[in-house]
Amino acid sequence: MTKPSYGLTKGAQLIPNGMLDDNYPRNMWWCAAHRDEVTEKPLARWLLEKPVVLYRLADGTPVALDNRCPHRWAPLSEGRVVNDQIVCPYHGMEFGADGVCTRVPTQGAVPPSARVQSYPLRESGLFVWIWMGDPEQIDHDPVDMAYTTDPDWSVVNGLMEVEANWVLIRENVLDLTHIAFLHANTFKQGDWDNPPEVTMEGETIVYRQDFPPSPLSPLFCAGFGFEDGKVVKREQEGRMPSLAISFSDWNVHDIDAAPGERVDYLVRGCHIVTPAQRGKTHYFFAAAFDVPGVTDEVLEKTKANIVGAFNEDKDLLQKIQAQVSEDPRGLDFPEINLGADGAGVRVRQVLKRKLEAERNG
Repeated sequence: MTKPSYGLTKGAQLIPNGMLDDNYPRNMWWCAAHRDEVTEKPLARWLLEKPVVLYRLADGTPVALDNRCPHRWAPLSEGRVVNDQIVCPYHGMEFGADGVCTRVPTQGAVPPSARVQSYPLRESGLFVWIWMGDPEQIDHDPVDMAYTTDPDWSVVNGLMEVEANWVLIRENVLDLTHIAFLHANTFKQGDWDNPPEVTMEGETIVYRQDFPPSPLSPLFCAGFGFEDGKVVKREQEGRMPSLAISFSDWNVHDIDAAPGERVDYLVRGCHIVTPAQRGKTHYFFAAAFDVPGVTDEVLEKTKANIVGAFNEDKDLLQKIQAQVSEDPRGLDFPEINLGADGAGVRVRQVLKRKLEAERNG
């Protein structure tokens, strides 16, 4: 039977997203966890298709090791940390923060090969970042997230486990036109039916768009102390400084502010993706208001509403992943670009360059 040939039509996608493959650059910082998830109690997490154990030393330093004892492959995360050594639950072998075995209880000598891989970690804001590639290639810090721990901001954050490749999520959060349709009943921001202007600043993807006065999304009104349906002027700006993270800034202007009252506000959405196992992604998110002291009640309500909206994305992206995975044609199916896909196309271009650079050494 002759294989169908779809050809290339105007707008066809020339760079696939690789969603069925290992499409994870290693030489970059990925988010491993929220800071408060990493304690002296070991935490198991799949990252870039590897089982990793995360924990802290007594002085608070975070550690990441392969989560397989080299003796009989027991998960070290099932053990405990004693005197800064993680103790295997199976036969009590102890490992330091560098992954080297320091003690075998049943014998005096430690085999020279008794070690597991350790991974560099750095903390920035509310998050712990991991480098799973060549440590000799580390030439920059993770993206600065200091605002997420700044007392002048009020922040909600969370983690969703999504059964879809990370690129699907990355493209989704940079495609604002879907908000008017998929999120019609949650964001209720129906004026996003025109694509924003998209540019590159170095390797950073940037989009910008101005809107005439319209009701602000109810997801964010309470955080600013506004009543639902308040009409504001807003400008949207998004930035993707790394494939792992992008920001969505809602610059809000209170057009009804009385003289002397505050006029300008900002809510910053943060979208962090980390590949887990094949076809699965850890999605860390945050929404930060440049308003100090927002009450816990308002923040909890805001988070619940945001999760409700993001679940709409999660449900659809998981269905896309499942359908493409099960369809025997896989990625051999026509895919077109629309005018609103400017940011998504650039994601694939940046990803292609990084993967090629790693392959070529």
